[in-house]
Amino acid sequence: MQWKRSLPRILGAAAVPAVLLTSSLTPAYAGEPSVAPAGKAVFVLDADSGRFATGKSALAGRTAGVRPVATYIGRATDTQLLTDGGQKVVADITLAGSPEKDERAAWAASSRFVDLSWPDLGAGRYTVFRNGAEIAHTAGHSLRDTGVRAGSEVGYQITGEASGLGHTWGLTATVPAGDDAAALTRTARQVEARARRYTKTAVVWRSFIRQKWATIPTELRGISGCKYTRGYKYRGDDRGFSNKVTGPSFRAGLRGVVYWTKSPYDLFPETGVTRVYNSHGVEVDRRKASTSGIDFRTKTRFDGKTRAVHGQIEATDPFCPSGGARRAGIGVFYDARLARNGDFYVSGKYRQAPDHEMYLYGYTSGSSHTSKTVHQSRMRSLLCLSQPSCERGTIGNSGGY
Repeated sequence: MQWKRSLPRILGAAAVPAVLLTSSLTPAYAGEPSVAPAGKAVFVLDADSGRFATGKSALAGRTAGVRPVATYIGRATDTQLLTDGGQKVVADITLAGSPEKDERAAWAASSRFVDLSWPDLGAGRYTVFRNGAEIAHTAGHSLRDTGVRAGSEVGYQITGEASGLGHTWGLTATVPAGDDAAALTRTARQVEARARRYTKTAVVWRSFIRQKWATIPTELRGISGCKYTRGYKYRGDDRGFSNKVTGPSFRAGLRGVVYWTKSPYDLFPETGVTRVYNSHGVEVDRRKASTSGIDFRTKTRFDGKTRAVHGQIEATDPFCPSGGARRAGIGVFYDARLARNGDFYVSGKYRQAPDHEMYLYGYTSGSSHTSKTVHQSRMRSLLCLSQPSCERGTIGNSGGY
């Protein structure tokens, strides 16, 4: 990655209650012309090259091999028509063109299946979700899903943990209504037209306190260095997960916006008001944490198809030490590759307190948008309020906390 993460500062933070894409497509034709067992993908992206295998079949070792029939270069997406013997598919290769191997992923679909492939980053297991429901675990880096309907759109998410980071790939596949060349070409044009509807994508992270009230644990009162400990309580956000763009209360939030028709991007950092009450329920103090440690920026040039971004959230509790071993606050970082059509790749880490949520919103016009849930996690335990007492969570790890 081009961006250098500030790991010691970000991951050294502990969270405490207070803060807590209709231009014409351009075809380039290649040659013309074996089917794997159900569940085993044939059309597999080579993440090293960013291309589907040619000259040989990626998994089955047959001689016919996967070959491109046509490549469509659009203004919002890149797609291909592929063949392997008698089998033909349409594939979205937009994310496959990423300069970073970790970000490359693709889908290939006929009217009867979708083949998914992503980089093999060394995770012991990858979990695959279809439309939010878990459908498979695999140690490999590809999968065939036969549980699809011709002419439909299917949302996938693949998660895994490797090299200390969580990794999540999001792919939305358009399943062709038929498998002849005309039907596949129509599908490629549908993929492009669908992506071109989007004018911008917003990335939203929010850290919030689920409870109505929160207190500093007894074990931490004497060592926290915070102003209000024994006999005081903090007002929480009193809510669960919410994919609303605005409205739900939070301790620290970050909204970054990437535009698909122009290069500039926007950053909107925010922290919530921290309210402290005494044992009689009387408010005794209120403050807002600084937003100086909340940042979002793009890392790649504008091309109207994909954009790499980096986000980080450091929000120090306004009533606790702002530095040193007793520093308290929210610590999160993520790196992401966004595609105009809504596909994405995300990796990152966070402290497991308080509760966290991350969403992508694809805007078509004005306030009209679609939404994708990237990450949701609950506070692991109250001991996560202390810097040494809480392991870091990985964005993309589908396990519960």
